[in-house]
Amino acid sequence: MMRIQSILAPLLVLAALLLSSCVGETPSEQDTPSSAESERRTINFGIITTESTNTRETNWRPFIAAMSEWTGYDVQPFYASDYAGMIQAMRYDSVQVGWFSNFSGLQAVRLAGGEVFAKATYPDGGEGYHSILLVPVDSPIQSLDDILTCDGSIDFGLGDPNSTSGFLVPSAFIFAPRGIDPAECFGSVRNASHEANALAVANELVDVATNNTVNMIVLQRSRPDIYAQLREIWRSPMIQTDPIVWRADLDEEAKRRLQYFFMNYGRMGTPEEVQAARDVLTPLIFGTFLPSSNAHLDPIVQLEIVRDLTETRQDPDLTEEERTTRIAELEERLAQVEAGNSGLVSLSDDVNALTDDGGTASEEASAPSVSGQAVAALLGTGLLLTVLLYATAPRGPGPRTPLAERLANVGIAVGIVVVLVWSFGSADMDRAYLLVENAGDMGEFLAGFFPTDVMDATSRADYWSELSAGISEAMPQMIVTVQIAIWGTFISVIAAIPFGLLSARNVAPVWIVQPVRRLMDVFRSINELIIALVFIAAVGLGPLAGVMALAVHTTGVLAKLFSEAVEAIDDGPVEGIRATGARPLHEVIWAIIPQVAPLWTSFGLYRFESNARSATVLGLIGAGGIGQILFEAVRAFDYQRTAAIVLVIVIAVSLIDVMSQMLRKRLV
Repeated sequence: MMRIQSILAPLLVLAALLLSSCVGETPSEQDTPSSAESERRTINFGIITTESTNTRETNWRPFIAAMSEWTGYDVQPFYASDYAGMIQAMRYDSVQVGWFSNFSGLQAVRLAGGEVFAKATYPDGGEGYHSILLVPVDSPIQSLDDILTCDGSIDFGLGDPNSTSGFLVPSAFIFAPRGIDPAECFGSVRNASHEANALAVANELVDVATNNTVNMIVLQRSRPDIYAQLREIWRSPMIQTDPIVWRADLDEEAKRRLQYFFMNYGRMGTPEEVQAARDVLTPLIFGTFLPSSNAHLDPIVQLEIVRDLTETRQDPDLTEEERTTRIAELEERLAQVEAGNSGLVSLSDDVNALTDDGGTASEEASAPSVSGQAVAALLGTGLLLTVLLYATAPRGPGPRTPLAERLANVGIAVGIVVVLVWSFGSADMDRAYLLVENAGDMGEFLAGFFPTDVMDATSRADYWSELSAGISEAMPQMIVTVQIAIWGTFISVIAAIPFGLLSARNVAPVWIVQPVRRLMDVFRSINELIIALVFIAAVGLGPLAGVMALAVHTTGVLAKLFSEAVEAIDDGPVEGIRATGARPLHEVIWAIIPQVAPLWTSFGLYRFESNARSATVLGLIGAGGIGQILFEAVRAFDYQRTAAIVLVIVIAVSLIDVMSQMLRKRLV
């Protein structure tokens, strides 16, 4: 036996070495620079898009490739589905340059140390676009006045809170001047991207939604069937084109190269080269680019102030003294902006403070190589398994584990480790060192949830005032979220009982068990968000779609758990009931259910806890509850409001957990 071990140990180490050579090249082969190409600097270019992967790759890759060629850098696209994600990416140096909307560009300058250096034009040379309101083509709504009756009969779709045309412009031109709060005026309000809002209107999931003229061009080209189902009822004054923003602390050489590319691409070269560049820009709805600066955003700052002025004048909660003071501050600020003093200075010093050396995160010299980590992991694995095999060897008198069984156990362990190593790179585990390296960034982000100056009484008072307002807003929505979870769980428990019994091999024949199990697999495998979208098509936005989504998904989960509990019962009571001549239904009622009822109750209560959390996420698609206002607050960078909402969620989930434990103790 010991001789076999002495042979197996070096073999395992050798296998680990061979496997490591298959996973990747050694550091000496892979990491040694053999040309200038291996030293090319990486620049990440941020793009807001909700297009499909194939479409965005087709449209954006030629532009990114041209930027790489002209600058000499390895430019990589960073796709984000919402503005908040892109702003945060620039804030923490995951993105160095990006294409923003005007309002999100303003937030990037304020929060992420961004700086405007160029602006887009359109293929026809135009320098502006319009915010619009859309309705279904056959809607009875004909004008803006038709939607401002504020009788709660209209479902309204707003854009992302960081969108210029989808949020800021409608707020400044439609709602603020009339003293209208959309949440109180309409039956429901959801925030979504332009594409999602257009689809929601076309499918009559909302009655009216914001959009813009540029997105309509894209929609007409990519989805003419959807475009044909939409009608415009309102158009804003012209909004200037989108800015291109870089981090203010980007080094001067990189800025020079990027500026050269944006100012000359589509202009410089032979007629054929210029036309080829224009052909690349056209699918992006870009013409050539023009130089710009942070002054490009001054009109957006003015819109913000005008909106705030209107809301302040009409706010019934302010005293006259507070109103007068606030109006004076805003009017002074507006005069400064109109005089060209917007105060939009990029926070480059603050951004540098977020990083250890002020350099770019894209410089990868400090990052350990993936292949080196894989080799180290596999060598360590070989050593560990050798130790395990040696440690499990039987010694002295007593029962002995057969070598075959020990080898099987070690084989399972090897399989687990191989799977972990196989998924190491794809799961980005090679970047785990950033959790330590950038721990300060996470702390800086979390600091936004607390008072700016804990020692300052005014700062604390303002913080608690905003926190209290956020809690007051969140409490009713949290109650709705819990109610969604209650009904979703109740329906699923009722449905899971028959499905669970029909999935049990000791209750139903195989020709019933297998189809029912596959159906439950379908219920479990589809995420609640997708299921909710299906029900929204039937019942519209609101809590009912969330209830049904939770019910369907949870039915699949509980049916599996219920069937496993049934298959583990003692057959004695069943045989006793059967011996009396009872029917199969009586066996279920009197012999099976009494045995599994405690477990079923425990499973049901656990799923209720889980559903209370899942119901929060359903607010993302307008399925009601606290999730909707949570995502609005996060995307608007309203950290104190977010802190209040999160606090309400934590307290509610903790109370649900305590009550669930008490019920289980009493019932199980």
